[in-house]
Formats: sequence, C-alpha cells, structure tokens
Amino acid sequence: MSGLYKVLQKIQPKPGMYIGKASVSDLFHFLVGYEFARGELDIEPTEWENDFHEIFNLGCKKNITSQHLIPGQK
Repeated sequence: MSGLYKVLQKIQPKPGMYIGKASVSDLFHFLVGYEFARGELDIEPTEWENDFHEIFNLGCKKNITSQHLIPGQK
C-alpha cells in the first residue's frame, strides 16, 4: 500500500488531530497539501494514489453539484 493509504488510516480514527474537523472540505485541503509536498520532494504518486484522487475528486464534484440543484430538480 501507499503512503497516502497509511496516512488515511491514521486520520480516520482521529480526524481532528490531523485535519481540524471531520469534514470533506478539510480532508480535501489536507490532500492538496499532501500532494503538493510530495511533488516538491519529487515523489511520484503510486497508481493507488492516482486512482484514489480521481475517485475522491469525482465524489466531491458530484456532492457539490447535488447540493446546488434547484429544489425539485434532479
């Protein structure tokens, strides 16, 4: 497994210790910082990390879109 997977395992039981509060928004910003730091250190993301980021970002976009629909609209 990747370094990101291990980090997420640590965050899950105590999110407040790592990201402030248990929110998708705070997790998103943490992950952006994590990706940036690894890029600055020239650490290539693993296939698992790339897949995770793609799925996570799609889920965030879907959630944001569904929250901004006009009432009664699907």
